[in-house]
Amino acid sequence: MENYVIFQSKLASYPETATEPGILTKDYLFWQHQRIKRQLCLDDVVGTALVNHGDDRQPCLLVSAYPKQTFGLIAKKERRVLREYYFTCADLATRSQWQQAINNTLVGQAIDADIKCRKLQVVINPNSGQKLASKVFEQVRPLLDCSNLTYTVTQTCSAADTKNFVGNLNLSALDGLVIVGGDGTIHDAIAGLMSRGDRETAIKLPLGIIPGGTGNGLCKSILESAKENYDPLNAAFMIAKGKQQSFDLASVTQNGQEYYSFLSLAWGLISDVDIESEKLKFLGALRFDVYAVMLLSLLRTYKGRFSYLPHPDFEHTQKQENLSPTGWQVMEDNFIFLWAMNTPWAAHDMNVTPYASINDGAIDVLVMRQGTSRWELLQALLRCGKGQHLSLPHMEYYKVSAFKLEPLTDQGILVVDGEPVDYTPIEMKVMPNLAVVNG
Repeated sequence: MENYVIFQSKLASYPETATEPGILTKDYLFWQHQRIKRQLCLDDVVGTALVNHGDDRQPCLLVSAYPKQTFGLIAKKERRVLREYYFTCADLATRSQWQQAINNTLVGQAIDADIKCRKLQVVINPNSGQKLASKVFEQVRPLLDCSNLTYTVTQTCSAADTKNFVGNLNLSALDGLVIVGGDGTIHDAIAGLMSRGDRETAIKLPLGIIPGGTGNGLCKSILESAKENYDPLNAAFMIAKGKQQSFDLASVTQNGQEYYSFLSLAWGLISDVDIESEKLKFLGALRFDVYAVMLLSLLRTYKGRFSYLPHPDFEHTQKQENLSPTGWQVMEDNFIFLWAMNTPWAAHDMNVTPYASINDGAIDVLVMRQGTSRWELLQALLRCGKGQHLSLPHMEYYKVSAFKLEPLTDQGILVVDGEPVDYTPIEMKVMPNLAVVNG
């Protein structure tokens, strides 16, 4: 262990007197408590503070961690729980040295580096989903408060308000943007970043996502990739840790205008259920299931032309027969639905494109055409929650770099990132690794 020691100095659990050295490595903090060796994994630590603790108000070093704990005897579930560790040091100078050493190690920097505290802007959309975003943020605020960061909070009242606020932020004073809302709020925030004159640098501002909407597909995808349970506290934990990864966007061209998508495009059965079920909003999330069954009895089809440019990794998916490795492929037919995804999860309970990744430079597309039975469609809808629908006989799966969709029927619904758009020809092209997210 000596070869991996980053810092060591006298350290003890409060209220003991520090007589033995504590040891800091890149992964653990070691110390002795009542002559027993203790250790704390730094992966669980979110921050430190210098505090006066106990009845005697003794100066202490506080280390805050959120380790996973398992609850439940039968249906066991992991959840992060706050654990606070108070330490006494030989003197005030040593206490400050310990704080700097731990803080810098958490972000992979040398213990004597001058690291500034991250500054985040939190944007809350109180109207997202079931209007619980503000409540969700209050649930995770304690975690952010004990982390090595500072933040300011702003509530927006509409899509235009979110776009305008983000579009006018002073980004030079920020290290990240946190969105508390649904996928629609994320779409608006990205639109705000991409509307700026400095959009090339603005879009690189790390985005932290705390689920406050109904679907929350991006947040679910990020948490799954980090092997974290879908939970607002885990999302806040990822933001506090500050790890980053790149994130694909897609440019959308329609009616001579360009805008940007981060999640999905839906046409046919999927978009019909999404939008038309609004009339059953009183049923909550159950509205989608009820309306889907209603539409299956009608089984609408839509004539259209789907042209796509296969992604180089397309050969690794199961639908590859009779496809050219280069050049545009064209499919004109009567479709039941087309569902294009940039993330593996369309919502926290819908693993629509399990082969997808948020930064693989591809859009994953599901297609079902006329000739599919109602029973198979029902199976597709029931299985997509766990990503078990791809083996169905009429389920087609494509991984593309770009595509064009031309509806050849007069009426229908097109939905981009959960919002209806014009029912006219539309084109999407991947913009690989354009954005950045915490995760």
